[in-house]
Amino acid sequence: MLSYIREGIQGWIAWAIVGLLIIPFALWGINQYFDTGGSLVVATVDGTEISQQRFQREFYSQRDRMRQMLGNQFSADLLDAQLKQKTLDDLINQEVLFQKATDAGFSVSNESIIGIIQSIEAFQEDGQFSNTLYKQQLSANGETPVMFEQRIQRGILTQQLYSGITTTPVVTRYDVDYLLKLQEQTRHIRYATLSVDAYKQEADASDTAIKQYYESNANRYMTQEQVSVSYLELNVSGLGKDAVPTEEDLHKLYDDRSSMYVVPEERRTRHILVAVDEGGSEDDIAAAKAKATDLRKQIADGADFKMLAEQYSDDPGSATLGGDLGYFGKGSLDPSYEETMFALAEGEVSEPVLSSFGYHIIKLEAVRAQKVKPFEEVKQTLIAEYQQGIADRKFFELSEKLTNLAYEVPDSLEDAAGASGLSIQTSELFGRNGGSGIAANPKVALAAFSDDVLKNGYNSEPIEIGENHMIVLRIKDHQAAKLRPLEEVKDEIAIQVIDEKARERVEKAGIDRLQQLRNGNSNVAEIARVEAVNDEQNASTSHQAEEVEVNNDNAEEHQGKGKGAELALAWQDAGELTRTDRSIDSKIVQKAFKLSKSLDGKPVYGGVVLASGDYVVLAIDKVTDGDVAAIDEAKRLSAKRNLLNLIGETAFQNLLTSFKQNSNIVVQDDNI
Repeated sequence: MLSYIREGIQGWIAWAIVGLLIIPFALWGINQYFDTGGSLVVATVDGTEISQQRFQREFYSQRDRMRQMLGNQFSADLLDAQLKQKTLDDLINQEVLFQKATDAGFSVSNESIIGIIQSIEAFQEDGQFSNTLYKQQLSANGETPVMFEQRIQRGILTQQLYSGITTTPVVTRYDVDYLLKLQEQTRHIRYATLSVDAYKQEADASDTAIKQYYESNANRYMTQEQVSVSYLELNVSGLGKDAVPTEEDLHKLYDDRSSMYVVPEERRTRHILVAVDEGGSEDDIAAAKAKATDLRKQIADGADFKMLAEQYSDDPGSATLGGDLGYFGKGSLDPSYEETMFALAEGEVSEPVLSSFGYHIIKLEAVRAQKVKPFEEVKQTLIAEYQQGIADRKFFELSEKLTNLAYEVPDSLEDAAGASGLSIQTSELFGRNGGSGIAANPKVALAAFSDDVLKNGYNSEPIEIGENHMIVLRIKDHQAAKLRPLEEVKDEIAIQVIDEKARERVEKAGIDRLQQLRNGNSNVAEIARVEAVNDEQNASTSHQAEEVEVNNDNAEEHQGKGKGAELALAWQDAGELTRTDRSIDSKIVQKAFKLSKSLDGKPVYGGVVLASGDYVVLAIDKVTDGDVAAIDEAKRLSAKRNLLNLIGETAFQNLLTSFKQNSNIVVQDDNI
């Protein structure tokens, strides 16, 4: 059953749900929250609005992940437009799928959402869900409970629609055989390498060439525009830590929150699964039922349930535990399994129960009855909630003062600091891509370099950098970007000029040789020859390359008498390689398997530029399809699943495209 749960949440949408579940989040009291409303709209899907606030939250989240991935190579100027478009597309796709799933009758209960979240260890203390930890984690990630719960609900509904499409394809044995022939195919590969180093000439880096490159690529040698900011920071954290509630306060809070401390009934079961493969025939189903019925009879005759589960259960996740699944509440398992589980008496064993994964024999081991946590058990949580309430009220009072005064006195933070009791802080210099400290938040850099703040000298609008965590900033210092002096970057440019020229020459030489091969000139001595590379721009004398005879097994290096490097090239026999072979550069392997098969038995030639700049000429002498008969059933099953996934994903993407074409989608570009 554990494997059933895992297999039931596959695909890119499921990843989105998992992404939500593994970050710090929380849930409790689904109907306690409110929506502030009134935000701008970036798009509508059949009349349903996608708010600017939601768009910005998703955009900043993706931007931050991209920044972490790319590090110093991240450039907001280059990537922001792409990220904004991707964010918009993702939100539109989510809304379209959610609407279609709702229209199709898919639904999810609040109990299911609570059950999922309560089971996450990141939000448990001593094995129990912690309401305080929930609030802390949610607040730290800048999200309200209602926003998060809606995202979970949308994700589950969309996953149901996704699963309904991607689990329906059928493939034949012929389809699987064809795929395996390609996957297990081998190709006999020979290759010869033209080294980029042999084409490098110091003469390329003349003062004239360096200057021309410097002037043509001046944008590469600009210093980064930087600013430092003065700012006021208001954070709810710590505002209520000195508040001391009375026992009366806590008891009142406990009574008001009583429903939150109900622990629903849970049941612990063991099971034996007799699996039925997806798309199994009636005979397969009948055989599975017969096997399950026989196992049930053995249990009735006194056989040990745990031993039978270890020996016969097809659920690898629980078989080694004697079929033990642990405790689950309602709304967490397959409906047929769950219905039977809650109908059993403690110690009772069910008759075979059919689910989408096969037949289950279920034994109820224990029952945790529904209970309400006593006051003393949750007292510390109540104290934290009381202090949080005080902190929230203080935060909103101070944030109102801060917002008003920052707007009313736009050319200074002094008045806002005096009224709110906050001290003015100063950041270090940072660029448009952010920096350290407060500038590590992408919203801060975005605001600091906005026209109102940078050009007009105004205070920024309040910037929410977390839940109940905001700042107001203004420019303290501005250092404009400027061109670095040529002398400072001359050595750097020289290396670049030499490298680029060499890459151009080696690729041209490689293409020339490739063309000779394709024209029928397969004389190794002529193709694998010594190159004496001339300085094309500044040569005062000409130099000719000497041809050197080599054979397939060895190429001797010879010393030339003129300028430039000399290099003898030879074919290297890589032998029979598979698609996943890593004994040679992966780019060579990838290129080799992209080339078409020979129709006349002659070698097929290709060429590829490696990351190093070297050019490789390669030959495919023989193509051998995979031996399907020699492939074991485990690999065959894996190939079948991969093919089903590919077909299912393609069907789903086509359906999504159709949904969007038949939806009224309006984008408000000005609000993006």
